[in-house]
Amino acid sequence: MVSKSDILNNLREYTSDQIAEAINAGTVTMYELSKSGNLTPLMRRRIEEKLVAKTSEVAQAEPEVVSFEQEVAPTLNEKESSVNTESSDFEEEVIIPKAPDIDSPSEITIPQAPVITVTASPTFEADNNEHPSPVISDVISNKGMFKRPFSFEGRIRRLEYGLSFIIYFVWYVIFEVAAVSPNLSQGAAIFLLITIIPAVWFLWAQGAKRCHDRGNSGWYQLIPFYFLVLLFGDGDEGENEYGDNPKE
Repeated sequence: MVSKSDILNNLREYTSDQIAEAINAGTVTMYELSKSGNLTPLMRRRIEEKLVAKTSEVAQAEPEVVSFEQEVAPTLNEKESSVNTESSDFEEEVIIPKAPDIDSPSEITIPQAPVITVTASPTFEADNNEHPSPVISDVISNKGMFKRPFSFEGRIRRLEYGLSFIIYFVWYVIFEVAAVSPNLSQGAAIFLLITIIPAVWFLWAQGAKRCHDRGNSGWYQLIPFYFLVLLFGDGDEGENEYGDNPKE
């Protein structure tokens, strides 16, 4: 079984399902996870969703329905024993010899067993397929390319980062050629100056999301020549703390 210290020290190596099971088992608490400093807001939200889903499954479990035989059998046995007792008493009275009365024929009254009407309680089964509840997720979708080119959140694949790097390189070449051109008009110069901030912002945002795809912080792109790792290195398989796999 996984220990508490292993979960707190290596939190990022466990999935949200495994952490939720550990919380349900009492191995660790959400407070201890938050206090460790390794719990990100995205992972915390996913763990809470798993815990809520687990509670909903327990609440929606079908109530135990007592079978008809278990509910009625004791009552019928009691009634049958009562009828048998009365019948035995009657038989004892019948076998006692009595003087025959010719004028008034003897009448034998046989007690009738009471009629028991049992109404089985209806059982209702929840049909979750007929009206499925909408699933609301706060996880950022990574499908498609260049959906949020100026956002620092989420993950992108190597292809999108490579295209972003080429776009920035083309802009940089145009900017350098225009800067040394003696016949550059004032309007073109102002336009190129205006595009400096968006171009740099675009490259840094795409680089941060590519770092997220490898499970690293966006500040890793400040490392010299780290852009080569972003261009040729593989990303994390499946989801990580920064979002879903952009290839899926």
